[in-house]
Amino acid sequence: MALATGVSAAALGLVACGEEDSGAAVENYPEREVEMIIPWAPGGGSDIEGRLVAEHGGNHFDQSFVVINSPGVGGTVGLEELTEREADGYSIGQIHEGLLVAHHTDITSINYDSFEPIASMSASDQILAVSNDLGIDSLEEFVEYGKENEVRFGGTVAGIPRVWVEQLGRALEINYNLVGYEGLSEAIQALAGGHIDAAIVDYSSANEFVEAGHMKFLAIGTSERIERLPDVPTFVESGYDVTMSINRGYVAPEGTDPAIIEKLATAFEEASNDPAYIEAVQNVGTEVDFMGPEEYRAHLEEQDEIISEIVQDLE
Repeated sequence: MALATGVSAAALGLVACGEEDSGAAVENYPEREVEMIIPWAPGGGSDIEGRLVAEHGGNHFDQSFVVINSPGVGGTVGLEELTEREADGYSIGQIHEGLLVAHHTDITSINYDSFEPIASMSASDQILAVSNDLGIDSLEEFVEYGKENEVRFGGTVAGIPRVWVEQLGRALEINYNLVGYEGLSEAIQALAGGHIDAAIVDYSSANEFVEAGHMKFLAIGTSERIERLPDVPTFVESGYDVTMSINRGYVAPEGTDPAIIEKLATAFEEASNDPAYIEAVQNVGTEVDFMGPEEYRAHLEEQDEIISEIVQDLE
């Protein structure tokens, strides 16, 4: 009995020591740089905006954020890697609605609830862009073309572009297919080279190619025209019930201490109110859309229900 009591006391001592070490780690967090996994290749909208968050978020944090690009399989490779990282606050990742689509189309078993939400930081309006090789100058001409020909869209088959293309193709009542690319940057390169006819893009990723004369913006998925692109009509004003937007946020591995999540969220919230960050985000054609951990969790839950229903309709 005495031996058993001694063992129990030693075990309790180890537990207490472990709890103290864990508490100290949280209290002293962050003690080194934090890796931010962007599950897409460099050059696309997600990468551009992620680097802005890393730069400006780091200005309101005691350590730097280091971007790690880990593309593959519709943005799921990097996020699956994140689920295997230690839940110690030194690994975070970027997600958007594409993960939800990948989950509900059985590309990956992980979903938004495989992580701890930190914050939403931006939202990007989506635009229909077409190759200049088509010789099309308006949405009306695009619809006419699509009724007589098969429009070759480019995008991530395992992600949100699949949903947008299906939504748009059905609304416009055109003939279409989707050529698969690993991320928006690849699809835009293909569009600029005339290898596909159209893509759903964001301003930050495609505007330089529009200015260079490789492609055109035909219509935008907002309810009203935007100041940045006053000559680009909305689908709504053209008589189509189509709106498209993407929200980019940040998550940590499941089980990350709430105190660490709060420290990260505070840094991101301060960055979201920083005029320098706001200007930088707007300069790439995006808007700040901050949501803290709980609000962002509720947003993801809502989007997950919507996307689940849309995917079921597509099958």
